[in-house]
Amino acid sequence: MKENNRIYLSGGGNEKQSFPLDKFFFSTLPKNGRFLYIPIALRGHKLYPTAYLWMKGITELHERTDVQFETVDDPSKYQLKTLKKFDGIYIGGGNTWSLIKELKDSGFSDILLQYIETGEQVYGGSAGAIIMGKKINTHDDENKIGLQDVSGFNLLNNFSVACHFKDEQNDRFKTWAINNNLPIICLSEETGLVIEKGLALCVGTKPCVIYFADGTKKEVNPEESFNL
Repeated sequence: MKENNRIYLSGGGNEKQSFPLDKFFFSTLPKNGRFLYIPIALRGHKLYPTAYLWMKGITELHERTDVQFETVDDPSKYQLKTLKKFDGIYIGGGNTWSLIKELKDSGFSDILLQYIETGEQVYGGSAGAIIMGKKINTHDDENKIGLQDVSGFNLLNNFSVACHFKDEQNDRFKTWAINNNLPIICLSEETGLVIEKGLALCVGTKPCVIYFADGTKKEVNPEESFNL
């Protein structure tokens, strides 16, 4: 049976840091299942050509060599009926600006949102997590493409997402929440969220830090949940 509309958000980092969250994702894939891997946020980076091997290593790490995945290079060639053949979508990290621009320009973002709305699951790592939020100007990625529009997909009930979060950034994101009049979820590289039916479960080894629009702070420990 397919899992219903589940969103995974990873704070980034390496495969050991994201292991607990990845484990959730891979445990939901059926035997001999398939998922779509989107590494295009790395386009132009030296790691882009090796993205397939990186993901292959993660499937082996989680002992899911039965699972097949397809790596996306040209998102414009996908239609909803094609996506529906996959048991999940995994959007990797890289440059947030170029990622969302390419997904929108190719038309893939519309199809992705339909895919999620029909009860499918999507995983976003770092840049892939940030684009799920209300606004994407929560990071230090260089905006080489001069993108003016800072709106994300807003799948998190007006929350935005910050990744690679460190304790010394608390003041920065408190200010961001107040200035934008929006709540923000801050995820360290050892923290992730599993979101289902408006409930967000913190997964990993460090707490998830939330700043509300008035600057109020809340910490949610691993294995605890909060409502979006």
